[in-house]
Amino acid sequence: MYKLIAIDMDGTLLRKDKSISNTTYKAIQKAKEKDVKIVLSTGRPVQGVSKALDFLDLNNKNTYIVSCSGALVKCASGEIISENNLSFEEVNYLYNLSKELNINLNAVTHNNFLTPSFNFTTEVESYMTNLPVKVVDFENLDKNIPINRIAFINETENFINRLKNILKYKKIDLKYNLQNTNVSNKSDSLFSSEENLPKELYERFTVLKPTSNTLEILNKNVNKGTGVASLAEKLGIKREDIICIGDSGNDIHMLKYAGLGVAMGNAFPEVKAIADYVTLSNEEDGVAHVINKFILQEEDLL
Repeated sequence: MYKLIAIDMDGTLLRKDKSISNTTYKAIQKAKEKDVKIVLSTGRPVQGVSKALDFLDLNNKNTYIVSCSGALVKCASGEIISENNLSFEEVNYLYNLSKELNINLNAVTHNNFLTPSFNFTTEVESYMTNLPVKVVDFENLDKNIPINRIAFINETENFINRLKNILKYKKIDLKYNLQNTNVSNKSDSLFSSEENLPKELYERFTVLKPTSNTLEILNKNVNKGTGVASLAEKLGIKREDIICIGDSGNDIHMLKYAGLGVAMGNAFPEVKAIADYVTLSNEEDGVAHVINKFILQEEDLL
């Protein structure tokens, strides 16, 4: 019997308009009634999970969140289960590399997105996650600020247009002057191959690709798999009793860790390739399908 389900948010739990379907809501409630622990495992900071927790009735002292792709695992009560941050030296290396590559960067702390200059992607992330943006001088960054993860952003015109289309789809009127953005002159394929970036980056860090134009960079010992594992250890749950569901590159580690690793129907090909099972897409209630099939044994409910 599975005892814990770790669910990615964007592209998995959430539909294109960032909503959770009524079918998925009902399936999650039925899983909870069977004492199955529901855990949101996301690249977002903790603040970006609060609306989903409230909607799913998960915002209580027995709710846990794997945030920042595993860098911070926290209980809704505020208790920190595990936290593995980037060192000051690592942050400095990544900042200098972003300048060499002429791409944008942001860093996630407990309270802010930090960025050396305004950029559209960070503004969108801030809006989506309720985490404010603070422009800081990375040359003189406070060494005591805990940084959970850094994102490299190859903000090309094509990528900006894709973001604008997402906002239009969600009917979000985000007022932002794009003249403030350092538009990348790099190819959209910059992050498509490790060969395009220094070998040292991959040797020193966990490097994840949640979208084609962004990289999440974490402490070498951190990923969603280690985040779920640290929580499972605390709760006394064996890995074979865990289901992990996701769609993108930052979900691969936790799908490999789980007793049952599930890729969404809309998942990247490399995610489907390592999954034990491929469910329906996020527009087709793929998460509910997994719960109905493997927890409730009611596959015909959809």
